[in-house]
Amino acid sequence: MSERVFEVSALAVRERLRRELVRLATMSGKQEGRSITIVPAPTHYEIAARIGSHREAVTREINRLELEKVLEIGRRSIRITDMERLKAAEE
Repeated sequence: MSERVFEVSALAVRERLRRELVRLATMSGKQEGRSITIVPAPTHYEIAARIGSHREAVTREINRLELEKVLEIGRRSIRITDMERLKAAEE
């Protein structure tokens, strides 16, 4: 819990989102080759509530990660195509 309090107070939305995606992938993701799929994926609103942000900022960052080919967004699924890049960016 103290880690999450630190994240909300000290990290930008981009880093908080990346950490939450790594947590989701670790806890409930399904490994498929080199990618990990989170099914069912939480909505942008649910992710925003978890990281202490708002839906619009989460949508903007998810779109950016999708353009960078780190994520693929499907209907109620998030496929992390490059976990190493996702983790490396958060450090």
